[in-house]
Formats: sequence, C-alpha cells, structure tokens
Amino acid sequence: MRGGRVATAAVAVVLQGLVFAGSALACSCAPASPAESLAAADAAIVGRLLAVDPRGPARAAYRYAVLRVYRGRDLIERGSVLEVLSSRSSAACGLPDRVGGRFGLFLGRERRLWLGSLCGVTLPRRLRAAAQQGRRDAPRASAPSCAS
Repeated sequence: MRGGRVATAAVAVVLQGLVFAGSALACSCAPASPAESLAAADAAIVGRLLAVDPRGPARAAYRYAVLRVYRGRDLIERGSVLEVLSSRSSAACGLPDRVGGRFGLFLGRERRLWLGSLCGVTLPRRLRAAAQQGRRDAPRASAPSCAS
C-alpha cells in the first residue's frame, strides 16, 4: 500500500513539473513605464513590420518601415527601413512577427546592430505620450549668467 502512495506522489510531482515547465520558458520582463524605457533606450521608434528574415535557428532580423523617431534621430531617419535583431520565439522574448503591424519599439544598439525584444514593445500612442511627457519634464534652457 505504501509503495502505491509513493508512486502516486511521484507521478503527481512529475506532472506538476510538466505543467509548470511551460511557464518557465515564457518571456519575463522587468516592469518599466514607457517613460523609463524611453530614457534607457538607445533609440525609440514607431515602425511597421515589413518582414521577418530568419538568421539561424533562434534569431531573426525584423525589418521595419520607420514611421516616427522619438529617440536616436542622429542614427535613424523617418521613412528608412530599419533592421532589428531579436529572438525568433516569443517564449524567448522575440519581437512580434505580425507583418504589417505598427509597433512602438525601444531599441538597444551593440556593435552597429539594432537589438530588440518583446520587453521593448509598446503601443505607438504610449510611446508618443512618453516622448511628449519627457519634453514637458525636460529642464528649460536658460540664458548663461555671469557670477560677479
């Protein structure tokens, strides 16, 4: 009788492990407001996804038509096509792959490559609001003064 209980308990533990293993593979992002993400990003754009080109088994290049640039204007032009590298899997925080979709993106830059993840995706209107709020909160430039 005791052996049957141990076997039942072992099966229950294995089944729990299988059930919770899926959540262990899910993308997990640290909470950040759009304003915080904008301040931390190397660039922030609104783009329309044109294509997803696989780059090996786990990565892909996501090509966006740049509709608006909120940060990184010195490196990204409105109307250009921008290539962003990311994971191919949403479980590994890969970018959304809905071709034709409009996305607000907070991007990082490393070795002349643009990098993105699901954690850096927001609604275009939220990105616009964060940029507008940042302009309102920015310190005003004042005329230089001389100390006597």
